Amino acid sequence: MTVRRRAISIFTGALLVLFVTASTFAESRAASPADDSDVGQAMLLNETPANTQGERHDGHVSWRIIRDKTAGGQKEMVVHGDIEIPDLDMHIKMDIKQNTDKSLPASHVVELSFDVPAGGDIISVPGLLMKITANARGIPLAGLGVKVTKNVFLVGLSNVAIDRKRNMQLLAERRWMDVPFVYASQHRGILALEKGFHGEDVFHEAMTAWGESP
Repeated sequence: MTVRRRAISIFTGALLVLFVTASTFAESRAASPADDSDVGQAMLLNETPANTQGERHDGHVSWRIIRDKTAGGQKEMVVHGDIEIPDLDMHIKMDIKQNTDKSLPASHVVELSFDVPAGGDIISVPGLLMKITANARGIPLAGLGVKVTKNVFLVGLSNVAIDRKRNMQLLAERRWMDVPFVYASQHRGILALEKGFHGEDVFHEAMTAWGESP
């Protein structure tokens, strides 16, 4: 997991300058739905040869609890996020839940599904990071990201006791999440997501139900 954390840190460090240039983002609001207290801010920063500072695209994320049935018929609590980047016509769905697959060595799994315009396919999501503010450098969660199918990825969070405790603390305490990824063009992007006031309650409710509340 140490190698994985270092790789994610290098990846996001290469894009850190983009966040520095977006220092006013925390004070600005995204599209009109972001005025609703139930909706958090989202920001996508894309690496581009034409702009050394990168291209910023504002959006929003809404968080809610959903209850899915496991293969055994039991209900499980899932943190679900709907993310939209309107000017790119990009929609992302994120599900965070406890792992119930005994064959998978993970405490929790995060599923990411990207709905992108033609030519904008995503080929890699190396992991996730948590941070205090929109412009802070993120701290990687211990885990491993894998591609499931076209534009769908799964990040398994480490079930090693020390990693699990640290991951859950970061998920509970940090208000922002970074999702770094690679396009099929080999250009990189990084999606910053805010919990917002409602999102804080959603995460707290789920983590309490999971028995993971710090």
